[in-house]
Amino acid sequence: MTYEDTDTLIIGGGVIGLSIAWHLSRENQAVTMIDSAEPGQSSRAAAGMLAPLAEARGPGPFLDLALESLRRYPDFVEALNEESGLDLEICGPGMLRVARTAEEESALGEAFEWQAKLGLPLCRLTGEEVRRLEPDTAARVRAALLSPAERHIEPRLLLAGLTSACRNRGVRFVSGSVTDMEMTSERVIAAQTNSDRFPCQTLVIAGGAWSKFWGQILGVSVPIQPLRGQILALGPCQPILLRHTLYTHGAYLVPRSDGRIVAGATEESVGFETQTTAYGMASLRANAEELIPALSNWPLQSAWTGLRPLSVDGLPLLGRVPRWGNIHIAAGHGRNGILLAPVTAALMADSILHDAKLPEAFDPARFGGRL
Repeated sequence: MTYEDTDTLIIGGGVIGLSIAWHLSRENQAVTMIDSAEPGQSSRAAAGMLAPLAEARGPGPFLDLALESLRRYPDFVEALNEESGLDLEICGPGMLRVARTAEEESALGEAFEWQAKLGLPLCRLTGEEVRRLEPDTAARVRAALLSPAERHIEPRLLLAGLTSACRNRGVRFVSGSVTDMEMTSERVIAAQTNSDRFPCQTLVIAGGAWSKFWGQILGVSVPIQPLRGQILALGPCQPILLRHTLYTHGAYLVPRSDGRIVAGATEESVGFETQTTAYGMASLRANAEELIPALSNWPLQSAWTGLRPLSVDGLPLLGRVPRWGNIHIAAGHGRNGILLAPVTAALMADSILHDAKLPEAFDPARFGGRL
């Protein structure tokens, strides 16, 4: 395949860009992806929770999108395993959203009242019932909601699977940064890097926290900012202390199959700064030990950061870019890129291949047209 053969050019090689590339390649599209990093690098910081109820503040378009993506996940993983040759799986017996104070317990009760009507299994537990499921949970845990359908996936395996499946489908990966666009009044003809020119029929912006920069080149409003999240991993140690994901206000613990426990995450508006901090690490460790006191004896295995692409209204931008005939965007997923990958890929393929109108709540035009 030469560059001129490209049907769709995707800027950004995180989980969203990879998922779209894979979906389009399965529809016989010739896809080229440009990213300055290795495929999937920008999404490897994620914890991998598949937790729409935990992430939603209430009913609305985000929750509808997240629930649909969760519904699609088993088929998504099955097809990915078949095409990549890897053995991915959705892990764990579910999530425990725990309350440590009377105020948090009251908030869980309110959430249960509306979430129990959504079709996912959900039940209320006392603190004693929580400790029967997870004996090492702290005594101060007062109550929880058990959500068996909200599980997790190992992000690095998912990204390796997507990369392999894309390669097997002929997706072409280019290492580099887009520096300019060759445009007519309504279309992008080609993208330019420092070393080459990439003609395309369709352009997709999937640049995560960096998508705003491509919007500036195109003269459109893409109000997405990076939000730094610091995460650490403890262990691995035996015996394994945790089976369920624990989620509470400001903290979560995700068990890995190798015996590690991933603890996250901070939320910091510090631009594109990607260093961990002593304060961030200390607060994550304190939150982890507050939920499971035995973790105080576990060694720090690793620590890292990720930049979440957060839109100003908290909703992703999905679909055609205003006033451009062949440019689409899929960005602004916040900390839910892993969760939303299957449904985003399907919606974007419908938009690109069939000119389907996507849900209005995610329309990039809601922020105005050209600058």
